[in-house]
Amino acid sequence: MFVLLVFVLVLATGCSSDNNSESDERWNHKEGFVVAKENGRVLVVRDRVDNIEAPLNEILEDAQPNAIWLSVDKKGFDAVSVGDQVSINISNGAIDQSYPAQASADVIKK
Repeated sequence: MFVLLVFVLVLATGCSSDNNSESDERWNHKEGFVVAKENGRVLVVRDRVDNIEAPLNEILEDAQPNAIWLSVDKKGFDAVSVGDQVSINISNGAIDQSYPAQASADVIKK
């Protein structure tokens, strides 16, 4: 009887957690905010960064796991600036799941 009671208690506790919070949702990499640009790549994070002048390692720490380096063509690279909200189309959907993630973007635009 005691084992059954413990099982029900554990089950009830596990079921009561809030799994629907927006921050826990998986990022679809379709839009985000530019936080850095270098060597034909653009670093995009999911959420707006309050202090865009902060060191990049702090921005990445706060954004984890929602950051991605995107290799883009010259037109895409020149079209966006740090701080811009952008929409993204990732080439063939292939994303290297390192942190930050890495991919090539067919299109990146404001």
